[in-house]
Amino acid sequence: MIEETDMKLLFIFLLIGLFSCSDGYKNTELLMINLDEISYEPMDISAVADSVIYIHFDNSFILPGFVSLHWADSCFFVNTREGVLKYDTRGRFLCKIGDIGDGPKEYPRYSYRCIMDKSNEVIYIYVYSEQKLLSYSFTGKFIKSVQVELPDDIKIYFPSFAYMQGDLIYFYYDNNMGKSGKRPYYWLSIKKDGTFVESYKGYKEIVEKYAGVYGIFYAAMNDSTVVYYDLFEDSIYHVTPHRSYAAYLWGQGSFRLLENDPFPTPPVERRICTHFFDTKNFLLFQVTNFNRQPDNVNFFVYYDKKNGEFAKIQKEDLLFDERINVPLFPRSLIQIDGREYFICQTNTAALLSIPEAVPWGMDGDDLEGNPVLVLVRLKDE
Repeated sequence: MIEETDMKLLFIFLLIGLFSCSDGYKNTELLMINLDEISYEPMDISAVADSVIYIHFDNSFILPGFVSLHWADSCFFVNTREGVLKYDTRGRFLCKIGDIGDGPKEYPRYSYRCIMDKSNEVIYIYVYSEQKLLSYSFTGKFIKSVQVELPDDIKIYFPSFAYMQGDLIYFYYDNNMGKSGKRPYYWLSIKKDGTFVESYKGYKEIVEKYAGVYGIFYAAMNDSTVVYYDLFEDSIYHVTPHRSYAAYLWGQGSFRLLENDPFPTPPVERRICTHFFDTKNFLLFQVTNFNRQPDNVNFFVYYDKKNGEFAKIQKEDLLFDERINVPLFPRSLIQIDGREYFICQTNTAALLSIPEAVPWGMDGDDLEGNPVLVLVRLKDE
């Protein structure tokens, strides 16, 4: 039989356990991001980097730029208007992966997504109009073509991006993809033989003239993790092979999109966030208000993970290299030998003051010159 003293002690221990659990929960609460509460704080963004590397594309092709980039150990692949091109780390053209065309081993000029399987040295090209997956070796040799199994209500839509994550290929979609009254697809995964594995959908149903065309953006953190978010939902997800979870939360405020916002011009106080980079030491993401004139808003938000402070950075202040007064906008985040790099892009004309950065020169009839890949190496601590 429990005596009164023992009951009191048991009650005290239960209270201690309860408060301990509560404190533990608080310590694991997710960071909440509220754009209405972030003010402009001048900062030197170059302080987050310890070096800047320029890789000038040679003149084998005259290119206005590249759409996406895939980095391998001694070379890289770029998705361009000329197709998927392979360069060495000095910017010398090596070979073309497949070719543009309508043949069984070819892909259309714009309607494809490129995926790199680095560990097996294979480049996959998904042709969405035919739901087929072409594979090529790193030397450009055609391997095979397989049909991709997708649910009927998503196969007609073009994935906005695709990544090799672990042993699966992931397709990521804008959150307005799908039929009215249905929950939108966020992402899905397939095996390399085209077999469908699984999909993940949003919670809210699509409505007609959905303002959600602006609602979704994502960026790779590293070789296996993608940041994905829908501005109609609170959660900002980390998507990893076979698993996804909420990493951060959007706060509540006038910046949040609403389902009944008019399309294509929501209220001027609404914001969209693009190019969300989740690095080891900080977050960096772009904020705009749909390029509304004359009230255009376009800035970057920086969050320091060590001191827990936010800062607002103007676009023109993204100066990673003190030798040039040219803002460099991160396009993606990659890892090379365990170090994080921002992938940026500029052109030959912007770097003429640094001759060693543009060794291939510039055609006299070309006002901007070929693209220059910029690798901004981030500090490790």
